[in-house]
Amino acid sequence: MSEQMSGTNNNFRDDEIDLRKLFQSIGKGFSNLGKWLVTLVVRFRRSTLKYKFLLITMVVIGAIAGFVFTEVTKPYYKTSMLISSEYFNSRLIENSIDKLNSLCAEESRNGLASVLHIKENVAGNIRAFDYEPLISEQDLVDVEVLKQKLSELKVKDTDIQKIINQIDFENKNTFTITVEVFDNKIIDRLEEAVVSYFRDNPYVKNRIRINKENQIKLIEKLQADISQLDSLKHAFNLNLKANASRKGETSSNVYVGESGAMNPTEVYSEGVSLYRQLLNVREEMELGSDFELIDGFTSFSKPESPGLLKASVMTALIFLGLGYLLIILIEINRYLDKVEKEEFN
Repeated sequence: MSEQMSGTNNNFRDDEIDLRKLFQSIGKGFSNLGKWLVTLVVRFRRSTLKYKFLLITMVVIGAIAGFVFTEVTKPYYKTSMLISSEYFNSRLIENSIDKLNSLCAEESRNGLASVLHIKENVAGNIRAFDYEPLISEQDLVDVEVLKQKLSELKVKDTDIQKIINQIDFENKNTFTITVEVFDNKIIDRLEEAVVSYFRDNPYVKNRIRINKENQIKLIEKLQADISQLDSLKHAFNLNLKANASRKGETSSNVYVGESGAMNPTEVYSEGVSLYRQLLNVREEMELGSDFELIDGFTSFSKPESPGLLKASVMTALIFLGLGYLLIILIEINRYLDKVEKEEFN
């Protein structure tokens, strides 16, 4: 019994010793890290003082380069618009933007002016185009994956639709179109040109045309049905008056020919429903909901490109970093020379 207890005590002592060694190693590691950081700061300070003239020269060169950059390059302005269409997708918008940027990269701006139906001098003041979906494609993919998982779990279609309605995106076909120009005075003229460029895309244009034709036909059909219902309501009213004069009382049922009994309130309800459909279709056609300009370009007086001070500071910092990189290379070369002398001499 005593031997077992002594063995157990020895195990506890070994564990205690191991923990002490562990904490000592951790403390030593932190101490070495602190010494390494202090050494690094000291060497950095020494190198800075040692090569201060090199670093000052690099900073001056960087500041001059920033000044020259702002003088040589034109300042540009950035603005954006929001357009939406149920026929839009990322591939279509990306392809359209790539075409515009390719035309911007050409020395002659005739091609860009022709595509956008603008003057060549206006096209010459356009720097670049860009786009961004208002709702990311990853969010749309996540929703589709969720639909698939809910279907695999054998959830009812009605319940799936309720869930999706809570998380579905209203503006999934809306995109931000950005343009950079050298002259912000052309922005107002450029807005209609860019909108027409996307609206006149053959894929979009054909579907807008077909949708409008279908809307016109639907409006004509709804108007005809509403007119027939109005005639039927008039017949019901006459029938009600005739029944009331014969029997001295009114009835909620009206008998018309061989069709049997009908409730006149259903006719009135159907008329209201058709009229609401007519208003909705007219609203969609008038608003052009299959293609909408949600928010147009805005002219800003402040350029997007960095100003003189900002450009000078940025380039000075970049050249300062290059200066320190050059110092590191110099010190590495000196160390290699020292090793070479010790090993081969």
